[in-house]
Amino acid sequence: MADHEQIRAAFLGAYRAALEAVEPEAVTRSALETLRLPGPVTVIAIGKAAPAMARGAAMALPEPAADILVISDHTELLPVGARLILGSHPAPDAESVTAGRAALYAARSSDPDGSIVVLVSGGGSALAEVPAAGLTIEDVAATARLAMAAGMPIEALNTVRRHLSEIKDGRLLAAARSGHAVTLTISDVAGAPPSAIASGPTMPEGSSPADALGVLRDHDLLDAVPEAVVAHLEAAQPAAIGDIDHHSEVVADGHLAASAAVRRLGELDIPARAVTEDLRGFAIASATSMCESLSGTVAVVTGETTMTVAGGGRGGRNQSAALAGAIALDGGVPAVFAALATDGIDGPTDAAGAIVTHRTAEIIRSGGLDPRRSLGDDDAYPALAAADALVITGPSGTNVSDLWMGWRQDG
Repeated sequence: MADHEQIRAAFLGAYRAALEAVEPEAVTRSALETLRLPGPVTVIAIGKAAPAMARGAAMALPEPAADILVISDHTELLPVGARLILGSHPAPDAESVTAGRAALYAARSSDPDGSIVVLVSGGGSALAEVPAAGLTIEDVAATARLAMAAGMPIEALNTVRRHLSEIKDGRLLAAARSGHAVTLTISDVAGAPPSAIASGPTMPEGSSPADALGVLRDHDLLDAVPEAVVAHLEAAQPAAIGDIDHHSEVVADGHLAASAAVRRLGELDIPARAVTEDLRGFAIASATSMCESLSGTVAVVTGETTMTVAGGGRGGRNQSAALAGAIALDGGVPAVFAALATDGIDGPTDAAGAIVTHRTAEIIRSGGLDPRRSLGDDDAYPALAAADALVITGPSGTNVSDLWMGWRQDG
């Protein structure tokens, strides 16, 4: 029977296996190699995984692309001839507008007899933006900041974002001149349709500006967001897309990552199962609930939680979840809980998250910190660092939401 230290090491291996399964370059290349696209081909890659997805596309196309535009938040190896524009994340800024306008220009410059390939991954909502007429990027960014601070779920936030934009909700595809289009998506929203990722630059969600108003009202933000945002949503109309041959495919998501983690644990003779219900809700409550129901079979779940930021500490939703898990497991039978971001970055920190055990809270206290106070102050990072529980990998180059794993010794 494995002990908790062996399980902790196995969780790290399972996390690495999960990231390998959703590696953007490989999944993009594999998907495009099965398709026949009329040339010339224009490639627009938007999101945290954009550089790697662009490399995969360049390798899959039988002829060099006419144009490859990459919009991301970091520099990375690019295909020959590709253009890189760095946007801002998690809140859009002037650079995001430059990126968004470049994407619209590339779409409008695509060949009518050719194809446009749009590669979409998490983070795209902020990285590429063109505010709707009458709005500024400051209006859009302020609305996003207020929504995130209020704990608005990402799906709801994207409903608002898409109706404040000239590039989201299918408007990028509407700008294309090509008669053929392919959208390949790496999904960072568990269980959501492709239209939810990056606020659907090539796919309308089906919601209306009135729905976006309703979301703001439900979160008591109508009086907090800029007046121009409310005025725009009260007058705006949904996007309209013309006739175009459009193939859409999700090439990687959290479920693929979870399945890979389960397989790796099985290879180590550790019983594991993927939880069918997606992870959602508030991070602390979700972690506490999960840790209270663990067993000798590792539970692997994917999704994305939210947290309301009240304290002035350092951390992220996965670190808060891990610290809450450590408190829930404190002093009990041997147990291990992992809360990890698949993009390698949890909140404004260098950590992907943390792996805690039934001893973590005790170790934190022995270092002079109170884990409950740290959690209440949104200051999980220092507490977890004191227990050597943080997982620091650096940016992974992909994003398929979060991966949580939990185990408790039976008997």
